[in-house]
Amino acid sequence: MNSLAWDNRSQLEVLIKRAIDPYKAEPDYASHLEVAKYIKDKKANTPFEASKMVVRYVNDRNPHIAFLALALLETLVTEVGYALQLQIATKWFLNELVRRFPERPPQYPGRVMTKILDLIHTWNEGICVSAKHKEDLVNIRDMHRLLTFKGYRFRDTGRTQLDSAIASTSNLKTAEELEQEDREAQSAKLQELIRRGTPRDLAAAQELMKALAGAEPEKKPDYRSQSLNELNKLEQKVILLNEMLDNVDTERGEKFASGDVYDQVATILSSARPKIQKWISDAESNDPEMMDIFLQMNDQINSVLNRYESYKKGDYVAAANPVPLELAG
Repeated sequence: MNSLAWDNRSQLEVLIKRAIDPYKAEPDYASHLEVAKYIKDKKANTPFEASKMVVRYVNDRNPHIAFLALALLETLVTEVGYALQLQIATKWFLNELVRRFPERPPQYPGRVMTKILDLIHTWNEGICVSAKHKEDLVNIRDMHRLLTFKGYRFRDTGRTQLDSAIASTSNLKTAEELEQEDREAQSAKLQELIRRGTPRDLAAAQELMKALAGAEPEKKPDYRSQSLNELNKLEQKVILLNEMLDNVDTERGEKFASGDVYDQVATILSSARPKIQKWISDAESNDPEMMDIFLQMNDQINSVLNRYESYKKGDYVAAANPVPLELAG
């Protein structure tokens, strides 16, 4: 009997159940990534089905299961991306997420309630601000405002410096990557519009299908310009760090401090460097026109980060001289 019940469950349900096995003391992030990969590979209605299953476990009366489900949800929102973010931003999902919240906040919220508040706050401060399609996530902002109005308080989620760097470089993509990202987002939205099936949604789906089919080429975004614009923003950070290093006040004892503005800008550039280097290796065959731009950007990043490393070590002579002394003439 148990074997038959197991066989009747979908693969998605099996994976989610495994990821939130109550016998696990802590979240199993390897299982989380397995669920995320399955959702991304299957596409179609899978993000919707996953969101339904996960939020059902969030409302489980066993707080440990609920907490494990929230940990899984947190991973999926990050790893699956827009297709799942579209689901968590629906009014239905958000209402289900806070279904067990009382009208007025308790004096001492439990672990599960605190985690839900943390997630909503993180989404409000993160994807609702920086996501490319943030206009589809407005319900998250509305829920954040509603809970605040009811007296619920959100903790500082303490975004790390690395989180900030990742957010700052998340839009750093080639024209091809930007176009592929847009098509995947449009496909996910099309699937959701068709699933909802209201006349308004179906009309919007019709327009989206035209865009996906390339029926209106004049409306196609200029992805190359978008990519160059993001590279320009990165170059401005290179210029900023160079100027900051030019003006280090050693006489007053200015020195490296972890997390300071020097460190933050350098972390953003360090985070971007692997992308630039990958593009260089790909550009020769895929986009030779961009090769010089990528090489120049890579050289600029390497140069300023070398200066910064010297500054960190207290070698202010090297930090003040971007050109090595032996080559300075």
